[in-house]
Amino acid sequence: MNRKDRRRQKKISTNINENTHKTTKLDANTVTMSLNQAKMALSMKNLELAANMIDEVLQTDRNHPDALNLKATLLLDSGQAQEAIRLFMKIIKVVPSFAQAHFNLGTALNSVGKTKRAIKSLQHALKIEPDYADAHFNLANSWRQIGNTHSSIGHYLKVLNLDPGHSAAATNLASAQLELGNPTEAYDATTQARSIDPGNRDAFAFQAIAATEMGDKHTAAHILNPNVLIYEKQFKARPSFDTLTNFNKSLAKHVLAHPTLAKEPHNKATQNGQQTDNLALGDRGPIAELQVMIGEALDEYLETIKVDETHPYPPLIPNLTKIDIWGTVLGAQGYQAAHMHRAAWISGVYYVKLPEVMHKAKDGNEGWIEFCRPPDEFLCTQEHDVKTIQPREGSMVLFPSYLYHRTIPFESDDIRISIAFDLLA
Repeated sequence: MNRKDRRRQKKISTNINENTHKTTKLDANTVTMSLNQAKMALSMKNLELAANMIDEVLQTDRNHPDALNLKATLLLDSGQAQEAIRLFMKIIKVVPSFAQAHFNLGTALNSVGKTKRAIKSLQHALKIEPDYADAHFNLANSWRQIGNTHSSIGHYLKVLNLDPGHSAAATNLASAQLELGNPTEAYDATTQARSIDPGNRDAFAFQAIAATEMGDKHTAAHILNPNVLIYEKQFKARPSFDTLTNFNKSLAKHVLAHPTLAKEPHNKATQNGQQTDNLALGDRGPIAELQVMIGEALDEYLETIKVDETHPYPPLIPNLTKIDIWGTVLGAQGYQAAHMHRAAWISGVYYVKLPEVMHKAKDGNEGWIEFCRPPDEFLCTQEHDVKTIQPREGSMVLFPSYLYHRTIPFESDDIRISIAFDLLA
């Protein structure tokens, strides 16, 4: 096939308005089977297999709406959002009652930051199919993205009415209620979330905040329990390095030279600083030794937190087999805003290099790590008990991933280098 023919085939395969010649007709069962295989392949991120199954249907019926909808979804999953948007729009022009195509168009528009247009598409999907739970959920999230949290509440409640086991709707409802200053409603939503998913990290975090705002500091203290659930370990020299100082120098050099080190990455808590991608990938260098140290500290940590036999979280922690580890470099007035790590079970940080100002205890605890303070987006009126820890070079701090934490800004001409990590199942 020459280049001209290939271009023509690509155009036809995404255009549902052209009258084209159909090849051998597939029977209905074969079409259904191919589309189901494509859906399964997409869910497993096997994009090549999904493309083959979709093309098998489109070769016999290039106007098949379900196949074209899957093709557009494939484009979106493979990073071709604009092409996906164009194809979704073509589909709904021909089949305007196709609720899923409207929903998928909304998802694609959201992915490129066109939230207001996404809202219209999702609303259109709900006009066609009022009980479309996923459309209610995405619409609620979209309202919040443009600052209209009030409009999100009813949609989260609708999702939970349609699907009482939707834990993400319950936790998102809780956070929305906290944004609006409704702690009782937030607490109720976290209770529902924990009944669905007992280990849900969002539910633990939001429930503690809601309890404090309701005046129930006893419940909040039990959930957070920083004196037991936060663990600090000071390391000594490592077998592969003659001194801990040299080990830390090797780590600092590795982080500062890492090709993924970027200033204030999008959707990260780092402000006035830089952060790397996952250091466990590619050439690890001294990170390999640090991962051994993390394993040692984790074993000690899991034994330590068993002391609180009444806490529901430790027994829920599964076998942790995955790690995401990244370096953070903060300069003057650099900090990390209050955040937590909902995808992980246990999180931690190792301190590599600290400015001199952080070696001195002084008002403001410059550069220290602080736990249990709610994020700024929640409308809180009560005083929340917090715990601060002074970082030390060569020390590691481990904690449940649902604990909100931040770094306190510092003023120095020197830099602060730390390596954080998430441990996942």
